[in-house]
Amino acid sequence: MQAQSTQPFQILSREEPSPVTIHLTVEVDATTTQRMFERALRGIGRHLRVPGFRPGQAPLPMLRRMVPEENLRRAAGELMMDEFIPKVLQQEQLDPYRPPQVNIERLQEGEPFRFKLTVPLRPVVEKLGEYRDLRFPIPPQETSDDEVEQAIESLRKQQMKLEAAPDRPAQTDDRLVVSIQSLEEANARRNRYMITLGQTFGALDNLLAGMQVGETKEATLTFPESFDDPELAGKTLTVAVTVERVLAPIYPELNDEFAKQFGFETLDALREDVRQRITRQKLEYLQDQARSQALAALRERSIVHLPDALIDEQLREEAEEFARELSQNGLTLEMFAQGAGLTREQVIEQLRQRGIVRLQNTFLLMAIADQEGIEVTDAELDSITEIALTDAGPQTRMRLKEDPELRQRVAQEIRLDRALQKLLDIVQNTEQGD
Repeated sequence: MQAQSTQPFQILSREEPSPVTIHLTVEVDATTTQRMFERALRGIGRHLRVPGFRPGQAPLPMLRRMVPEENLRRAAGELMMDEFIPKVLQQEQLDPYRPPQVNIERLQEGEPFRFKLTVPLRPVVEKLGEYRDLRFPIPPQETSDDEVEQAIESLRKQQMKLEAAPDRPAQTDDRLVVSIQSLEEANARRNRYMITLGQTFGALDNLLAGMQVGETKEATLTFPESFDDPELAGKTLTVAVTVERVLAPIYPELNDEFAKQFGFETLDALREDVRQRITRQKLEYLQDQARSQALAALRERSIVHLPDALIDEQLREEAEEFARELSQNGLTLEMFAQGAGLTREQVIEQLRQRGIVRLQNTFLLMAIADQEGIEVTDAELDSITEIALTDAGPQTRMRLKEDPELRQRVAQEIRLDRALQKLLDIVQNTEQGD
């Protein structure tokens, strides 16, 4: 008690609304507050030109007349935050997981300074649910011959070349350069399009089939809403359609020479590699599903406390990531929300919930790593990073060896990956004895 009485501040109240949040109401005495205001005023005065005085030497009453009250209050408040927040945290033996949030309740020169401090603590897994009885088995996966041939055909189409075919009628799968002109208005523009015969829409495909270079046909067509040209999309028009070029697709033969383009000596070897790759992709997809199901079940069985500051931080990351994804498709958040029939607030709430799930998953996996004794030794970390950074420069390698914070982050990521793999082994009932 005597140690507390010597402090220029006192804790008026301490509330713990959750295991990861502390609310402190703090008051700094009037004398100290006055002194901090004067310090702030002197600090501002060092940057002011006062006629007749060297910088920082002008009397306080003169400076007080020159400095706007709001500026002085802001500077004094910042000084006191820097001065007393660390002391309050030390006295209360608190280690914030993120910077505390400050709400100033009273800040007036010559009066006690009062503020409320919201301190976010490290997330707590209050209850790690039972996970060893979870089962999400993955059946053996096979790939049929038809699936293999479809994949081979896709590779074959990637090697396709186009060859002009001016002397024969257009056929399905030909690439055609056609011009389309509306006959319903004078001087209508003639627009050119590159199309694949058989992949436009029924009426146009039927019209073009069998036409030759230079041939024109007239017809009344109803263009679908999805047609590339907005001038025609969704309209029914009488048009003149002219075939200007016919390009025939030429596909390579399926033989050993074809396989060599992909690094295989024979076509059978390529087929076997494709089969294994498709099977592996199926298995990886089902493993992802099993991980998601296991984590969802574990979240239902567990209790994880997250500070609001961490949730807000994760929401910002989710929103930035989502905005980048939308931007790559030429969309904004508002455009996406409108297309999905949601308000902007509803989209943000969905991102918030997604962020909460990710955070819960992370700390549950950390709890599993602790419970299962999953660790990463310095030797393992050096070995893993040496392989991962084979092409990295010497500075990057040295930083990873000497930066303890970076090493800790990398080790934590490895622990999380191993904990997730452990959970997958358990739910598939393929766990190996340690």
